[in-house]
Amino acid sequence: MNKAFSLRSILFISMLLFLTPVQANDIYIQQSGNNLDLDITQDGNNNVAGTSSTGITLTGNSMTFNIDQIGGANVVSAVVKGVTYTGNIDLTGNSNDVALLCDSAGAGNCDTVSLSIDVTGSSADINVNIGEGADAESFTGTIDVTSAADETITLTANGKSAIADIDVSNSSGSAGNSATYTQTGDGDTNGHTLTHSHTGDAGLTVISQSGVYDNIINLTTSGDNAAINITQSD
Repeated sequence: MNKAFSLRSILFISMLLFLTPVQANDIYIQQSGNNLDLDITQDGNNNVAGTSSTGITLTGNSMTFNIDQIGGANVVSAVVKGVTYTGNIDLTGNSNDVALLCDSAGAGNCDTVSLSIDVTGSSADINVNIGEGADAESFTGTIDVTSAADETITLTANGKSAIADIDVSNSSGSAGNSATYTQTGDGDTNGHTLTHSHTGDAGLTVISQSGVYDNIINLTTSGDNAAINITQSD
């Protein structure tokens, strides 16, 4: 009887452990195939969707990748390899980190990319590289940041057309934001385009556009102690 009772108890406890929800906030994905539709939602602090050493790697054409993270100190690290990519990243909380590479020697060149990043919270580090060393051809992106301060945005696009619309607003004083945009590749006939708007004090903006003609920048700032550096090549 004691042995039977002990065995039943062990089985019962094992079933409880099996049925108890596991709080796992780390997601790592290695995927290959066309027409991917991937949606990720994480709610809580310290959510991780890939890291620099073990990231999310998506290989294929015509991919859609959406991620929502709610909470502080979240991480999104992804590598996209393909021709056509549509993505949306929404972050709510402080101290979030986004690192997105599109192509990374995948030979697809990320020819047509549409990307939206929305951040509400302070101290986000956003680093996006479209096409990398390849010619991305067409990039359409929006980055909207509403924060107290201390945002770092780095956008690099290698392609003929990069229609980027960036809107940064920080409500506090001297901490400010830092934004660096680099666009390479030859333009001409509705090529290079960039629109940047910053509201708040102490904003640092560095923009570099290269290529043959079609270099267009529309920059609006509101606040004290702004530092702006713009370089365009023929």
